Amino acid sequence: MKPATQLDGLEIKLRQLAAKMERQRVQHEATQAENENLKRELDRQLGVVNSLKDKLAQTQQPIAAGKAPAENNDEQREAIQFCLREIDRCLDWLHRN
Repeated sequence: MKPATQLDGLEIKLRQLAAKMERQRVQHEATQAENENLKRELDRQLGVVNSLKDKLAQTQQPIAAGKAPAENNDEQREAIQFCLREIDRCLDWLHRN
């Protein structure tokens, strides 16, 4: 095989590798951006979960102590159910992602 033919073959392979490397770099940058977005969303969801847990704990304290007036029991029960549903929804989202 002539040296010129070998050089042409090497040049083609180098260009292919350079193109592949560029595609990989672009894909890597996109993956990093998506990862950052997911981290931000996870942090937000964890904040929501912690907030709901705090609200739930605050709501349960008067009930556990038996200090809740009768007219507020249904309201507090609904608030607790809402918090539990939100916590479950957030945990489901966290498990999926």
